Amino acid sequence: MVEVRWDTDQVLETVKTVPIGPEDPVTIEGPYPLLGDHSRFGVATVDARFIGTQARLATSIRYVELARSIAPQLFAKSSSDCAALSAGWRVLPEGPRKAAYGGLRTLGAWIYGTSDPIQVQRLPFGLYLKVQGDPDMVRNEFNALRRLRRETSIPVPKPIDMISADEGSYLLITRLPGFPLWRCQELFSDTDCDEIVTQLKDYVAQLRALPKTVNREMAICNTLGEACQDPRIQSADPIGPFKDEAAFSQCLRFSDEPGRRGHKIVFTHADLNPRNILVDQVVLPGGGKGWRVTGIVDWETAGYYPEYWDYTKALFEGFRWKPRYLEMVHRVFQEFGDYSRELDVERRAWELGDGV
Repeated sequence: MVEVRWDTDQVLETVKTVPIGPEDPVTIEGPYPLLGDHSRFGVATVDARFIGTQARLATSIRYVELARSIAPQLFAKSSSDCAALSAGWRVLPEGPRKAAYGGLRTLGAWIYGTSDPIQVQRLPFGLYLKVQGDPDMVRNEFNALRRLRRETSIPVPKPIDMISADEGSYLLITRLPGFPLWRCQELFSDTDCDEIVTQLKDYVAQLRALPKTVNREMAICNTLGEACQDPRIQSADPIGPFKDEAAFSQCLRFSDEPGRRGHKIVFTHADLNPRNILVDQVVLPGGGKGWRVTGIVDWETAGYYPEYWDYTKALFEGFRWKPRYLEMVHRVFQEFGDYSRELDVERRAWELGDGV
């Protein structure tokens, strides 16, 4: 809480904490810190009237935060209402919906800045908009997300709407909490790493347990039973579907080596890397905090692939990732088999330019 007082041409404020909850108060040097630009970079001074308003609301804001933690159901939106609204929205023609998404994309860039990568834009209302040039990849991701939310406990975005068109496709999804793993891995304790590895093992196991329900004549395909598209192969040009692994391997270098045959075909993310694994700090049962997986995103290349594919793709561009992440990948997949032979073949292919 902050009380504002005026002193000649300077604005001084008395800082008092709101003693609600176990958090330690913020340490302030003296009761009257100068309200100004201590950075010396020309940051605009906060209007003292705003601080006075915040002081009056500080206790109420703290109680709202506690209520969200103690009784989150009070703030939850009705899933049936959201589903009805989403279904009603999708009844509208594509033209008005596409125009609305274009406007939201502009608004999101103004509020949050342009996202990285640029084809993914954060929007207001807890949403993200993915803009794709390839309509088939949008349809594939929409289908993958629907199935994963229906049949697994893997934390993935909820697909709200899809516009699939040659001149530009849109995928509207919900925002998940957390940050890309690559940005946070140096903050993990050893226990955090162990728990994240355990979570990822479970998620991979759930993926592999999903039965193939499309295009039963073709073993390797995307989630719709259609052609695969993966930047690792021929610049993501459509390939397949394939009757068996031998036919699929003909699109890869060293197609006749032992590491290219004899595998189970399983549901695969096909781009599982630290950009697409989200983590966040969560409150643990004992009251402490720890880092856990909060989401897995970017499912546009998902499909049915040889069982080693998620492992080797997770290590693709391994030079970009820190040893800690690479070690976590090895620990996750050693549960499912020894894919060292397959990784050796893939690395030799990468060195010759595959996937670049």
